[in-house]
Amino acid sequence: MQRTQGRLRKINVYSPAEADSGYVGRQVVPTLVGYVYAEVFPEKSVLSDERDGKRTKYGATLVLRRDAGVKCGDYMGIYGESPDSRVTEAAIYPGHLTVRTERV
Repeated sequence: MQRTQGRLRKINVYSPAEADSGYVGRQVVPTLVGYVYAEVFPEKSVLSDERDGKRTKYGATLVLRRDAGVKCGDYMGIYGESPDSRVTEAAIYPGHLTVRTERV
């Protein structure tokens, strides 16, 4: 599937890595891997009931090249240079890769 060049946005991709937290245990620190060009479709905010009350979730759907190398668990900088979203689902199709994210 050909993507129109005018609608593509440059998105930074970060891989989760662990580092010492300075206290007890380890924390996840996203490290920059590179960038991809993708077509971004923001989703509506969803209000969900959780154990500690109602929570608003934001996310986006990205369509990118099949060989982009993005996988579940990666972080992305969709709305800025820093990692602001986490990949929750990646679906591979014959001509493209569809990725769903949620804001962190």
